[in-house]
Amino acid sequence: MKAELHSAEEYRLAALRSYGILDTPRESDFDEVVKVAAAICETPISVVNLIDEGRQWFKAEVGLGVRETPIDSSICAHAILQPGLFEVPDTTLDNRFCDNALVLGDPHLRFYAGALLTTPEGFPLGTVCVLDYKPRKLDEKQRAFLQLMASQVMQMIALRRTNATEHVARLEAERLLSEKEMLMREGDHRLMNSLQLVQSLLALQSRNASSDETKLQLDLASNRVLAIATIHKQLHLTGTSEEIDSQTFLQRLCESLKHTAPVQIAAINVNAAPITMLSATASGLGLLVAELVTNSFKYAYDVGQRGTVTIDLERTPAGWRLEVSDEGRGLPAGFDIDQSQGFGMKVIKAFVQRLNATIEVKSRPGHTAFRIEGGLD
Repeated sequence: MKAELHSAEEYRLAALRSYGILDTPRESDFDEVVKVAAAICETPISVVNLIDEGRQWFKAEVGLGVRETPIDSSICAHAILQPGLFEVPDTTLDNRFCDNALVLGDPHLRFYAGALLTTPEGFPLGTVCVLDYKPRKLDEKQRAFLQLMASQVMQMIALRRTNATEHVARLEAERLLSEKEMLMREGDHRLMNSLQLVQSLLALQSRNASSDETKLQLDLASNRVLAIATIHKQLHLTGTSEEIDSQTFLQRLCESLKHTAPVQIAAINVNAAPITMLSATASGLGLLVAELVTNSFKYAYDVGQRGTVTIDLERTPAGWRLEVSDEGRGLPAGFDIDQSQGFGMKVIKAFVQRLNATIEVKSRPGHTAFRIEGGLD
């Protein structure tokens, strides 16, 4: 069923276009939002979705591989007509979507949850949404996180419009240049604080978790958010939005990760060369390190056994080489990362692919190492 138009569609579309975001290139900050949303909500698909006339356009997406689809098949077009978080546990049981082309055919969407991107005037522009191929429901923490991300994305969109306007004005006066830089730093600072707040809430819930498995999942989510928050902190401290020093960044990230380490982890050792990286590359690298270090926390050492996790980063002729290793029990016999169906391994492979990198795994009792190599472009 095609969604009805918004009651103030003409004004809603005018508000959307005033932000100047439609048909813009991908941007790492928005890409990170959908990656983290998919990881925390444990869904294969996540999208920053804007509802335009006759189409829905994706500022960022993971799991779809396209930048827009027709409005007739849009679930988000229904979502912008609803207040609050819109969740469809099973699309085949909802009369609005049971005949939807994306439900009946590829990619056979069965679950949807979307939080509104709303302007200060109250116009819904689109959603931050997650989708799955099977029926399910989000828990309360995932719903709260999705709504927080929608609020944060709306701030990013608003800041982007402010920056674009100031860029034109900068040609007229040097005074506006300094004003723009101040606004950008303030935007980075707010985003950093929001991410740190999410990470702190997840860490608090982990400490109060009723089971080891719940604690583990909360720690995994906390560490993924922590990696992004640390990147933004580093960008804020260096005063640049383009490049960061990988050595300082990894040291700060691992210092923070140590706070979530189990008692059997004696130390996290960082041996990193001072490589200047684009923020998008450093972001992917940080998420990889967080995932692999947390993997060692979970599997490397038995209770009562003490050991370390080591991160080595070196420059290569083609770019960089990262190795995350431990001296624990080793991976199961016959382990093949290409065949692994574990969620953590899927996340790791997704990050490796995003970096256009390669991964190699070596493991025996007493030594396990994940080696990733990539370029700096």
